[in-house]
Amino acid sequence: MVPHLSGRENEIEHINVMCLQLFDRWCEARSVVPLRHLLRGWPLMNSDPESLRRLGTALRDLRREHLHDSNDASFQKVCELSDCVEELLAPASLPAWATSGR
Repeated sequence: MVPHLSGRENEIEHINVMCLQLFDRWCEARSVVPLRHLLRGWPLMNSDPESLRRLGTALRDLRREHLHDSNDASFQKVCELSDCVEELLAPASLPAWATSGR
């Protein structure tokens, strides 16, 4: 993580690093199906909620289709990554008045 970035920017950077690790692992193993899912939402061109939702949807689809691989380290990484994306999106899904503190 980079110290001069905001908390949100650090989280986005963490997500990008995790995606890159999965990308490298799946390229090396020539795992085309997981790569296809990942590339539907990554690389992130920006950190807006729509880009994160697209990545989150791709990761959920990947988790759903590969539940039989639940002991695989990549599957565990996908679950962790998916959770990170969902946590980052949680405030974005609330109406503006709910996050304004009023």
